[in-house]
Amino acid sequence: MSVINGTIKGVSLLSGNVDGVGARKAYLISADFAAYTGSSDTCTITGVGAAITAATKNGKTITLRGAIPVQAGFDTAGQAVYATGTAVQAMTVSSDDLTGQLSNAAGTELTTTTGVSTGVMVCAIVDES
Repeated sequence: MSVINGTIKGVSLLSGNVDGVGARKAYLISADFAAYTGSSDTCTITGVGAAITAATKNGKTITLRGAIPVQAGFDTAGQAVYATGTAVQAMTVSSDDLTGQLSNAAGTELTTTTGVSTGVMVCAIVDES
């Protein structure tokens, strides 16, 4: 069993006041994953808050609160790939990292070995202070 680490490729603000009012914001995170073997691997996206801080350059402290799949990426076979939790669609937060599995649209873990998956997107919910 391996933990396949996603490489963050993009960060965009989806929702939240840009004028500093309100601490809760939502960011679209795009990540690429190396080959994944269903049912024996898990996935993680590390340093989510750090990536948001680097993208926004506003000096705020980011506290990661949760994440859900938004848009499918695709593996080398053209299969739609989502980053989900292992029991529900939401990924698990562990400090500044997200953990879960690579799944189909129904949230069922991929059962076949896939090649590289690109453009997997999640909506990360954070608090800024």
